[in-house]
Amino acid sequence: MSDDGKHAWHDDTPFPRRWIGYVALKVAVLVLAVLVALWFYGVL
Repeated sequence: MSDDGKHAWHDDTPFPRRWIGYVALKVAVLVLAVLVALWFYGVL
């Protein structure tokens, strides 16, 4: 089989073998940022 230049998107992450954890970390940071913003503006 020849490599035609196609590869999975998670091969570009800093640690491709743990891409699920990488995505989970990104989601957690995003949720935390939203919660802090809501708390800051007095919504929570």
